[in-house]
Amino acid sequence: MSLYDDIESGKRLMTKGMGRVLFMTFEHEGMHAETLLYMLLQRAGTGTIPPPDFSKPDWETLTTTWNAAPIPDNGTVTLGPETIAIGHDDDEQKDMLSDNIQLLDDYEYGWDNENPKRTVEVQRFEISWKPVTNGEFHDFYLRQEDKVEFPASWVLEDGTVQAGATITFDSRPFDFRLQVRTLYGPVPMAVAQHWPVLTSYNNFHAYAIDKGGRLPTEPELRLFYDKFRHGYEEGANVGFRNWHPLP
Repeated sequence: MSLYDDIESGKRLMTKGMGRVLFMTFEHEGMHAETLLYMLLQRAGTGTIPPPDFSKPDWETLTTTWNAAPIPDNGTVTLGPETIAIGHDDDEQKDMLSDNIQLLDDYEYGWDNENPKRTVEVQRFEISWKPVTNGEFHDFYLRQEDKVEFPASWVLEDGTVQAGATITFDSRPFDFRLQVRTLYGPVPMAVAQHWPVLTSYNNFHAYAIDKGGRLPTEPELRLFYDKFRHGYEEGANVGFRNWHPLP
């Protein structure tokens, strides 16, 4: 923290090597926060305390609003062919050589396997513009429960179901016992059906194949993100904007 103070006051110059250490520290702290959040999420409803100084969401009103939202006519978009740039021109070995060179404001740090910046040809592809929802995965799970795992973000009211277990659902749209974990405790699937499902890579892989598709490649996903703004300023549910998912 004193280093930040010295840089802000002009006492010390922000160099490329110094910036790397600060950026790595910042990123590492973010990873700790993320890890802690999903640990708390896994234990929510078993004694953990919900976010203090935040009112518990009015699930009934929110559910009514979410259910009434219009559904777009087309669930996919077609992108490409296009040439995109991925990676960063960030050679860590040069840090010592530029120890006295001021760090530029627009410099991009990257991991070693992201160096150097290069161009990639992305062929034409079709992609869903929204994540898979709990409700969509629920329908898939009912048909394929012998082939996929019970998502770790789901829980039965009468006890957690471990990965690999099977469930017999009754004739209701959603089993009344089936709930989705939140930091406020589990909520009924009917409340969370429009939220993105949180589950494993293997489950998403199986879901994509079942729908006649596949998971996107990194360049395809990069192109998709570049075309559709998704940051905090664009209204994305990140940066603690809410303590629960949104459709």
